Amino acid sequence: MISEIPEDWPNRSFSRKVQTGDLSWHVQIAGNGPIHVLLLHGTGSSAHTWGELFTELAKKYTVIAPDLPGHGFTRNLGAKNLNLDALATKLSELREALHIEYFDHIIGHSAGATLALSYTLQNKQAKTIVGLNPSLISLPSFYHRFVAPFLNPIVTSSFFTAVLADLLPHTKMIDSLIDSTNTNLNTEKRNRYKTLFKNADHLNGSMSFMAGTDIPGLLEQCKKIQSKLTFILTEDDGWIPAQALQQVIKQYFAQAKVIEIKGGHMFHEANEKYAIELIEAALLEERREPCPQ
Repeated sequence: MISEIPEDWPNRSFSRKVQTGDLSWHVQIAGNGPIHVLLLHGTGSSAHTWGELFTELAKKYTVIAPDLPGHGFTRNLGAKNLNLDALATKLSELREALHIEYFDHIIGHSAGATLALSYTLQNKQAKTIVGLNPSLISLPSFYHRFVAPFLNPIVTSSFFTAVLADLLPHTKMIDSLIDSTNTNLNTEKRNRYKTLFKNADHLNGSMSFMAGTDIPGLLEQCKKIQSKLTFILTEDDGWIPAQALQQVIKQYFAQAKVIEIKGGHMFHEANEKYAIELIEAALLEERREPCPQ
């Protein structure tokens, strides 16, 4: 129910619930343009991450921003441990339920960019994919320090995740995770993540999303992607080092445009206006060749 979403939640007025099988999606939709833009958040986040970017893009496009399964206010009554391919299939089901034929552009942050690539491999290819600090390298050090210890059958049981979700907002762990991204988020934005992690399903979904990502397997398939690719990297990303990411992009995405700027992993939240400028420029840039149908 929409009633469970806090009154001051970003873009709440655009929220709706959509049922597909075992999933009750929370998705925010705005705009009425003929071009559809899909926004995919990263691990541990939700549609709230898009903030002003969502409403600005909605002035030109129809924008769809879901909470991914196991995240935010999307409720999953079925299999909890969905891998990347399964998540891509679920996104296709959501698109069909919304009676949308095609996502023209997909913008993904971190693991959301990885999911954008997986989705595109299963469906009609998007004209443009924009990846913000895409998670295309091995799980970063923060994962091993903070998250990996929780990934075992005991701790991920419903009892322990419920207890952990109750405790986390009262510890420094969430602030430590945000600090490790080298992103300067204000108190209001930090508190939104604390709200999310009060929910045991969100905690478990966040851990499962990372564990279910087969990056090497995905990269081997990405040569099939003919969408126009733009990757925006930040120099100070504490989770996905830009230098290592550059090497992966050079090897597997030789035709991609790469933009490197200053900022941390969640720069699009810390500097929304700049992020909007970069993304709008990427979407407006004309393709040299028509995208395959």
